Amino acid sequence: MQDIEANQRAPATSFVTTSDMALKLQLDKKKYKSKVRQMEENRQDYLKRWKAIRDYQLPYIGCFDDTADTTDYARRRDTNIYHSVAWQANQSFAAGVMSGLTPPSRQWFRLIWSNDTMKNHPEAGELLDKRMNILQDVLLKSNFYNAIHSSYLELAFGQAPLAIFQDADTGVHFVPFTVGTYMMENGPDGIVDTFCTKYEMTARQLADKFGADRLPSSIRAELENGGVKTKHKLWWLVEPNRFHDRNKEVMDKYHMKYLSLYWLEEGEKDFLDIGGFQEWPIPVARYLVTGNETYGKGPGWFAEGDSKGLQKLEKDDIIAVELGINPPMAASATTAKQGINLTPGSYTVVERNEPVTPLFNVNVNLQHLQEKILDLQDRIKRAYSADLFMMLERLEDKSMTAQEVLQRKQEQLQQLGPVVQRLQFEFLRKIIERVYNILDRAGILPQPEDAELALALSQEEVTIEYISPLAQAQKMAGMTNIEQAIAFTGQLAQFDQSVLDKIDFAKTIDSYFDMVGAPASIKRTEEEYEAIQQQKAQAMAEAKQQEQMAQAVQMAAPAAQAAKNITEAANDGNPALQEWLGGMM
Repeated sequence: MQDIEANQRAPATSFVTTSDMALKLQLDKKKYKSKVRQMEENRQDYLKRWKAIRDYQLPYIGCFDDTADTTDYARRRDTNIYHSVAWQANQSFAAGVMSGLTPPSRQWFRLIWSNDTMKNHPEAGELLDKRMNILQDVLLKSNFYNAIHSSYLELAFGQAPLAIFQDADTGVHFVPFTVGTYMMENGPDGIVDTFCTKYEMTARQLADKFGADRLPSSIRAELENGGVKTKHKLWWLVEPNRFHDRNKEVMDKYHMKYLSLYWLEEGEKDFLDIGGFQEWPIPVARYLVTGNETYGKGPGWFAEGDSKGLQKLEKDDIIAVELGINPPMAASATTAKQGINLTPGSYTVVERNEPVTPLFNVNVNLQHLQEKILDLQDRIKRAYSADLFMMLERLEDKSMTAQEVLQRKQEQLQQLGPVVQRLQFEFLRKIIERVYNILDRAGILPQPEDAELALALSQEEVTIEYISPLAQAQKMAGMTNIEQAIAFTGQLAQFDQSVLDKIDFAKTIDSYFDMVGAPASIKRTEEEYEAIQQQKAQAMAEAKQQEQMAQAVQMAAPAAQAAKNITEAANDGNPALQEWLGGMM
């Protein structure tokens, strides 16, 4: 969307040629590696919290270098987990955000012209509808919905980056990053504009991605033996390009808005690849951000204390039950030596006065413990907003109408308003812009056939409007106000029809259509609406004129009949009538 991103581009610095730029970047490689080390240091305090959330809540999310995550992929990571309510709550949260914000089964955004003239222009509106349909079709056929669901699962840690690349088969391809594998920094506007991550790739994968000639000789030698045994660490950094030149006629990779650098951790060889992006390629979803912090705080942060307490109490509950069922036994040395059979229905031979008895009596009232466990579960679910998304399953009043259930659901979902707003502004907007621009540069999006309209549209700005269930829940208050006002006016109109003149029904329809995100094609333009009203007015005027003529004819008919009767009577020889008629003539 060239118009959407135009206002975000900073003025270009002094122009640097492509050859000079390539040389300067290679010379500055140490500077970039030093920047990455500083980003790692800034991330250290967050790593501790992320690991704690992973260990006690979400054991199978995240990948950390100083653990066995990268060496033993099949190892158990849930050894600290005795109750899985946090994992279940996170699943409900991710599924709820998925269905409420980006549902695959329905349209969740639309493109509109910011200019009111173009917004009501039929051809311009239909053109955007066509582009939007193509955009949604590309998202549906790509891995977008699988990738974004993974991102929603990652939000429990506070943030979830999602990279967007051009793809020859599906148009676009999405790559989510798990916590512990990336580092980020904010720009001056508080939005993430620097991203770094570390891959592990085999020699074969490196050769396929960058070309064998770009690899060190030691790695090229591995290709002769297959090149799939040893993995090599690869860094990728994306940051704003200080040599960006938006006025350059042919945009090369060295002068795009964002710079992309790949290099191997081993050795001091040149960059494996230097590239660029014309828009930010890695939108980051963040749950809650305080001040100018780069990393966010998600449900896992707020549920950490309750989750640790729950795991301890659940472990105690299991131990107490186990002690009651299978308590430790006490017996004499002689009996213990010969062995004790604890199988149900079995017996053990003992000497007189040497019984086998429990070592101590386990008489624990588990009710209070289990009540506390239930309380902790509910608090964890609330931290993950799982109770909101599962509200329909817990409705006790089964007599509620569908409209009442919808209103209640939307009222509760409004509690997620700040999170929804941030996800729309920082995450979904950048995803749509990036995909739109990729398709536009590829010539996939339709263009206006009329040259004059094409020129006019090139100067207009396209904006994004969200019409997902969660977005509409935020608009529910405005829609309800309109519905209540119309309903109240209808009630008053039963006593006084003049109150209907206080409402501009045409503008009411326009406002309501905008709130619900109705397609532009189903609403007539102002010109078409005015033409229809004129036709109706003309038809009503003609009908009224015909009615008046009919009434005149009906009134004239009795007078004509009377005159006829008088004339006939005079012709029959009535002298007085003949004299009277003669006087009138």
